Amino acid sequence: FRTSDQTARNTAVATRLLQKDETCSVTLAGRNVKRGENARNEILREIGDNAKINFLALDYKDQNALDTCLQEINAVIHVAGPFYGEPIVLEACIRQKVSVYVDVSDPLEYLNCALAMHQKAKAAGTTAMLCAGAFPGMSNVLSVETASLLKQQLNATTNIKQLNFSYFTAGLGGSGTLNLEITNFGFGPPMPHVVNGKIISTPRLAGSNLGQIEFSPHVGFKNVWAWPFPEAATVGSELQADFSIAGMGTEPDIWNTVLRFFVHIIPSNLWTKSWFSIGLARISQPLVALTDFFLPETHAMRIDILTRKGQRATTLQSHESFRRCVGQSAAEFCLDLLYHRDDDPGPGVFLPEVRYRDNQARQRIINALTSTPGTLHFSSDVHC
Repeated sequence: FRTSDQTARNTAVATRLLQKDETCSVTLAGRNVKRGENARNEILREIGDNAKINFLALDYKDQNALDTCLQEINAVIHVAGPFYGEPIVLEACIRQKVSVYVDVSDPLEYLNCALAMHQKAKAAGTTAMLCAGAFPGMSNVLSVETASLLKQQLNATTNIKQLNFSYFTAGLGGSGTLNLEITNFGFGPPMPHVVNGKIISTPRLAGSNLGQIEFSPHVGFKNVWAWPFPEAATVGSELQADFSIAGMGTEPDIWNTVLRFFVHIIPSNLWTKSWFSIGLARISQPLVALTDFFLPETHAMRIDILTRKGQRATTLQSHESFRRCVGQSAAEFCLDLLYHRDDDPGPGVFLPEVRYRDNQARQRIINALTSTPGTLHFSSDVHC
């Protein structure tokens, strides 16, 4: 395996891989040698000194170095966001005929570019999974399963009127500026989602108030604002929903208020400027880290489906750590693709909701995703 850096996710990915398959050998790859060695030592402390874990100093934008490190590798898990520009790691994996590629990408433009490589990946024998984290990722397959449960209990074709993705995270200040940068940038472009059965991009929608959402019992009610998670568009289209939307919230609640205020007064085009989104992230990060020091890290998601006839289905999931949940999910997707890469639909580039259309395969991956260490809650309910 190769796992490319974002350190906290990298550590969670490698730990889960070694927990699930003691025979595998994992190499962490990243630019920062000190952080990489610290991550390796952290994994050894948790797994044991016999764990097959190494660190490789690598700038993945160096094509020659990337091609060299991918030789004789079974799988690559790419968690080094943000995922803007060309999918160069995926391209390299296809060139080197790596069996499995997994990433935690989310920008829709990046996904469309990567999905266009489907035939090349198929010819190379590479099975690639995009959006293979918590949200997007686990949320995609859980939403498909929620729709399936609704259809089974109603014993009829389900026409979906509305599909809602609601997320909550807290305690991420210690992860540095990356998550803040990605969040800030998302407030700028028009937000993709489904309206009247078609994917459209709505300007100035990101950051708008979606109200209070009730998550799993230990999380409770939290304020949520709209954000351009790609599953609102891709899963909404896959399930042929009339309308879909996605949003998230955080703690303390004052950050939700501040963000909505900034989005209201700051022009959209400024958020898309790297100097502005990155600068704002760097300014706010110490304050976020300070408040998060007093908050337990947690993560929760809620998926709601409403049919045209008024029936409802809800799925809830929560985990004690968003960063660990993302890494564990990426590891589970990767292992599942490795163990079942010859199953239909075979090699190619996929989103989770497409790869796991098959009910048996979907049940298998959901069981793995919802039983990782740190999972606090998982449930689905249909209200007819």
